[in-house]
Amino acid sequence: MKDLNELMQAILDMDAAQRKAADEAQAERTARLAGLDEQRRKIAAQAAADSKARAEAAAKQASEANTAALEELAKNRAAAEQALEQRAEACIDQWVDELCRRALAGTGAGGEA
Repeated sequence: MKDLNELMQAILDMDAAQRKAADEAQAERTARLAGLDEQRRKIAAQAAADSKARAEAAAKQASEANTAALEELAKNRAAAEQALEQRAEACIDQWVDELCRRALAGTGAGGEA
């Protein structure tokens, strides 16, 4: 009976040692998973910061390009307005000349000469 008790005790001791080893392995896995999760969070935060920085740089560059394009458009508009004003002045002179010619000729522009 003593041998049976010793055998049972040995089995219980082995079972306890196996549980302890399994618990230690589980604790180690849990700690490693926590470390990996922390690394994942750091990587995600860095990626988000990099993405935000790239987006801000692209937005700034686009804004600067838009500003330059708007300035160019304003210059072109001013030049076009000036050309239209010069053309209108030239046309006014032509119209006045035509009206005077018609008036002197006694025809045209809505009345007698």
